[in-house]
Amino acid sequence: MFLGLKFFLYSCEMVSKSTNEKLKQGIAVRFHGEEGMGQGVVREWFDILSNEIINPDYALFTQSADGTTFQPNSNSSVNPDHLNYFQFAGHILGLALYHRQLVNIYFTRSFYKHILGIPVNYQDVSSIDPEYAKNLQWILDNDISDLGLELTFSVETDVFGAMEEVPLKPGGTSILVTQDNKAEYVQLVTELRMTRAIQPQINAFLQGFHTFIPASLIQLFDEYELELLLSGMPEIDVQDWCRNTEYTSGYDPQEPVIQWFWEVVKSLTQEERVLLLQFVTGSSRVPHGGFAYLMGGSGLQKFTIAAVPYTSNLLPTSSTCINMLKLPEYPSQEVLRDRLLVALHCGSYGYTMA
Repeated sequence: MFLGLKFFLYSCEMVSKSTNEKLKQGIAVRFHGEEGMGQGVVREWFDILSNEIINPDYALFTQSADGTTFQPNSNSSVNPDHLNYFQFAGHILGLALYHRQLVNIYFTRSFYKHILGIPVNYQDVSSIDPEYAKNLQWILDNDISDLGLELTFSVETDVFGAMEEVPLKPGGTSILVTQDNKAEYVQLVTELRMTRAIQPQINAFLQGFHTFIPASLIQLFDEYELELLLSGMPEIDVQDWCRNTEYTSGYDPQEPVIQWFWEVVKSLTQEERVLLLQFVTGSSRVPHGGFAYLMGGSGLQKFTIAAVPYTSNLLPTSSTCINMLKLPEYPSQEVLRDRLLVALHCGSYGYTMA
């Protein structure tokens, strides 16, 4: 741990001593006691630094529910230098992107949205608290008029082990949640948990990031594209994927539609396979150990394909909390391929094509 901290702090010091213009011109790295220099060493430096940024000893980031992505730690102030470190982390990721270097770190979808200035929604809560996200979904989907929930526009938050009641808006502790205002409640809860709770950390990170990558430039991308720009495209083993897929609602491995589906997946480019994985699971990463260790909202959850009755122009949809692809019973492999690619490139999350 000492060597990691020493490396992190020394890198922070060296970057802060250099001017932004010099850093934009290029980076030269030499490790103590080693002769090597060049792009290979620079790549190694970014790789080591990205691992240090998520080192739990610094309390900057916490691992999300899926076990593969990271989110700013709302209690990072336990580290008195946390905002300086967040700014440095932003510097490093911005610098890596500027010089087209990949980093060995994947963030939650919501944090990519924060970098891009895209508002988060209640579905993003699932990355940090899957059960809470399900509760919010239930509130939206059901009539709560006569349930006696006695919810108010406030939430209890854990601050270093002590529970504190935080109003979601002025006077929120005395405002009841009703059928008419429940959408506002869900929105405000989402904003508190996903944005307000980590706003200082986000601001510090962006201050460093925008030093090299202007907001106007990065906003040309969406959160999925940003992940690939920063961390690259992972290799996906289609055979492992197929072996660790479950079927429901009438599908089984011998169904023609399923046979067509896997033929289509085999024919996709690596980028399109990543888009498919993102579309269904919300992440472009395969867990360490392969698809058998894919995580859902309540723990291990295999990739699942569910049958949906076919109607003209219906696109596949997904439920990312349970890693489920809802695949219509298409009449041919050609139609399946066409509809799937439209969904992947147009983002039909939960929607159908009219």
